Amino acid sequence: MGNGFVPVAALVDYELTPTAPPRTTADTAIDSLTHAIEAYVSRKASPFTDAQAIQAMGLIAPNLRCVFDQPENRDAREAVMLGATLAGIAFSNASVALVHGMSRPIGAFFHVPHGLSNAMLLPAVTGYSIVGNERRYSECARAIALAGATDSDHQATQKLLLELDAINNDLRVPTLAEFGVSKASFDDALELMLEQALASGSPANNPRTPSADEIWQIYQQL
Repeated sequence: MGNGFVPVAALVDYELTPTAPPRTTADTAIDSLTHAIEAYVSRKASPFTDAQAIQAMGLIAPNLRCVFDQPENRDAREAVMLGATLAGIAFSNASVALVHGMSRPIGAFFHVPHGLSNAMLLPAVTGYSIVGNERRYSECARAIALAGATDSDHQATQKLLLELDAINNDLRVPTLAEFGVSKASFDDALELMLEQALASGSPANNPRTPSADEIWQIYQQL
């Protein structure tokens, strides 16, 4: 890769986004939320990335539904775009984790858009991973304003899981079958998908490090 592939600057302008299709809006927004959550719970997280990730979650999550349902809402668009930028800074320094590790093979084999495959995986992977660092996930719930100071960490994480399912429902995230992937073709690709997910290195950043069998079980939930 030469210098021609390395950008000198990025123009981040939310006013260019209202005409994006609703599906593209939803998928890229959930992808950005995933960036923020995974950067925060990553084993490579630092105080610097924590600051970016927490702010990103607080900007993206409360505005996800609005940018999907009201594409011309400038305040919501600006908030999500700023949050996406901060989340990008966070994961560029803290890396991503299991969601992204499992998501990439789905895109490669079945041409599922990256943000959409992340959305399909985020609730199940979060449910699996919480036991690895319940405190961090509870702080994600508080950053999104799902839980308050009186909620225990367990209560906060359960609210987070409910919200991730609700987001997918409200933003009409399909299942793999609804997207058009047959069970037979999925099963045929599964062994290589497992290998690729683990080889990516992203699962090793996860708060709970999965075995190949555990990744297989999560894939089956899709």
